[in-house]
Amino acid sequence: MKLERCIYRVRDARFGPTTDLADGVLTINKEELAARLNAEGFFTSVEISIARPGEAVRIIHVMDAVEPRAKPVGSPYPGALGPMVVAGQGMTHVLDGLAILQTGTRQGIQEGVIDMSGPGAEYGVFSRTINVVLQCAPPPDAPSLAFDQAIRTSGLLAAQYLAEAARDLTPDSVETFTVDPRDVDPALPRVVYICHLQSQGVLRDTFVYGENVRALLPTILHPNEVLDGAIVSSNYIIACQKNPTWLHANNPVVRELCARHGRELNFAGVIIANEHSTLREKSRSARFAAKLAAQAGASGVVMTQEGGGHADTDLMLCCAECEKLGMQTVMLINEIAGPQGDQPSLVDTTPWATAVVSTGNNDEIVDLPPMPCVLGGDTIDGVGPAAAGFKTALGRIYTATNQFGATAMSAREQ
Repeated sequence: MKLERCIYRVRDARFGPTTDLADGVLTINKEELAARLNAEGFFTSVEISIARPGEAVRIIHVMDAVEPRAKPVGSPYPGALGPMVVAGQGMTHVLDGLAILQTGTRQGIQEGVIDMSGPGAEYGVFSRTINVVLQCAPPPDAPSLAFDQAIRTSGLLAAQYLAEAARDLTPDSVETFTVDPRDVDPALPRVVYICHLQSQGVLRDTFVYGENVRALLPTILHPNEVLDGAIVSSNYIIACQKNPTWLHANNPVVRELCARHGRELNFAGVIIANEHSTLREKSRSARFAAKLAAQAGASGVVMTQEGGGHADTDLMLCCAECEKLGMQTVMLINEIAGPQGDQPSLVDTTPWATAVVSTGNNDEIVDLPPMPCVLGGDTIDGVGPAAAGFKTALGRIYTATNQFGATAMSAREQ
């Protein structure tokens, strides 16, 4: 399976009469994009703004982030947008340095804040991208399911629409992914990646090829499928630890394992597993994921999760099952350790978990200054006017402690 990602670097974005990309500047026809997003007439209004790194801008109510992508034929997010075809092969056009941010409010959605400058910009991924910010307002009586479907689809449509501007251009570079899990060096260890997906109901789901994964048994994907839009987020809780669609399609664990394939290890594939609500389902999923890893011949396993609280149990059970079968495990997991970091940080653990990488403490307090420009809304629940300065836990800052490890934080022993 060969995937070529044609990279077009975007250094600025602006609104104009046409949508095109020239010399790294993306011009966007705002009215045409809004019409594309609201072709069904579901939204009562569609607002589109641009925020750049370093600007005195605060974006609130962030729900998902999507990377602009297009395929010569078909959808860059198959199943979720357009018919299902197997991702991970052929050519994909990618606008690098740009993100579509979908914002919105609804009961059950938790706050997501991005500061484009100041101390808050040191956390998270999307203070460093040029952001096209969508604020699509649904009818007030729209059911949560209809709201979720429309919001999710609009972000993907915007991503495809913008990337089409690069369709006939020469890319700045081409990334080629050709990992073949069957092509192995017997002298190197075989490693699988078990990626746990949020799957606890509407507004806290993940979609694979357009279907939510609530009833999923652990399933093996080729690494290229992950990097080519097979996984789409629909999880709008606990902003700091989200793995948005943008990060699924740029999963740093998958990218790193691909880069080391054939040199330091044999990358034997990605196992996706969901996070259940009952102990019986968690145990079943853990055993099945470990079974698949063993069938793949793995001697080592990397694990990540999305979420906290009892989602820790999914990871710990899976870790124990893998270790019992002789596979060494390492996991990435964030902490809920109190503002000073001195409280018990995980809901669950196991003696088998001997290699744990922290992606940060959700409870750490940061002091955000006032911002003269706010996109996505006006007020933050529990805070007040969004333009004011306030103290907050990292929990409100979008992707600050995401469990793929795409953070700017590090730790030092004192």
